[in-house]
Amino acid sequence: MSTLRINNKLELSPLSNSLKKTGFARWRYLFNARNSFSGEKASLFIELYLINPNLSPNEVIWSDPHEVPHFKDESQLYMPEEALSPHSYVAIRVGRYGLGGEVVQSFFPASSLCLSKSLLDVARGAFHLENEFLSGMAEDEEKYASWQLKIEKLCQFAPGKMQKDMYWGVPAVRCFISGDLQLCGETYLVEPGTSFGYVDKLWGKDYPYPFFHLSCSHISSIITGKPLVNGAFAVQGVYRDSFALFTEIDTIKLCRPRVKNKSNFGCVVMDNKVHWTVSVPFHHHLIDIDIFCPTDEMSVRAYSCPSNPREELQVLGGSTGTGELRLYRKIKKKRLELIEHAILQDVRCEYGGRHQSENL
Repeated sequence: MSTLRINNKLELSPLSNSLKKTGFARWRYLFNARNSFSGEKASLFIELYLINPNLSPNEVIWSDPHEVPHFKDESQLYMPEEALSPHSYVAIRVGRYGLGGEVVQSFFPASSLCLSKSLLDVARGAFHLENEFLSGMAEDEEKYASWQLKIEKLCQFAPGKMQKDMYWGVPAVRCFISGDLQLCGETYLVEPGTSFGYVDKLWGKDYPYPFFHLSCSHISSIITGKPLVNGAFAVQGVYRDSFALFTEIDTIKLCRPRVKNKSNFGCVVMDNKVHWTVSVPFHHHLIDIDIFCPTDEMSVRAYSCPSNPREELQVLGGSTGTGELRLYRKIKKKRLELIEHAILQDVRCEYGGRHQSENL
């Protein structure tokens, strides 16, 4: 089966039976755009998040009495419970990266999600993915978002099993995205050549801890001074002290679903920046990635935990990371030959961990 067919099947596949009562799936679409009025650059995201669908397929369960979500269907009643129940819903989240970036989210019963061989749909159009087209809308009290996008996938990697009941796949480590997105009264235009799009899916019984993610397709060669049109990478972890790495640098494609031996990765705060490092040896190659992102250009997003309503995954993330990538070829006598040295821009970078809610 081709990688294209595998990733199309990945995007449109439901949770397995073992994950339907205690499990999650997150689809997300990341891309750059520009404000149609000011011309200002913006980094946007659209996420679809499903949690414990068989627990309460026809009713949204949200167990935090201090933060009641806005329900699209007003007939759905929220009933706080003394004994907290695990969450069960499907949510659409749309927003802009960065401190103070607007976010709009809508919640629906899990049964609102429809999956088939050709489409992914929530509530008959609130989120609709079919072939190359993604459309939808989200409402959150007085905030509103809508989008009409076309996605042309250029480089894909098949899904991998990170550990028991935990998976990650990348339907598009780089893609052209075009169209427009309305967000809180602003219109953003998405253009293929500057969108630097990215699509992935993460699913399982729980999240990887600590949460570690890097992805980028805005890459330019220092050696030639030209953009690397066929250049992209994505890193996801951490899974029992390992992580996954997919890389494409011109004609060289390197894939490690589980990186363990002789690898190095880290994330530390340095003054007003966060610093990510990744170093991975392959049989004939070695890749080093070094990323920085200003903390004032990052924001925190939270995800409900499938098994424990008192816990959530909190992720500090940004999309303005910059840095460098070096690709080496191994030659005799343990020597390395530098075959690419590249500048990285618009890197999506995230780091996170568990958080126990003090309100519950």
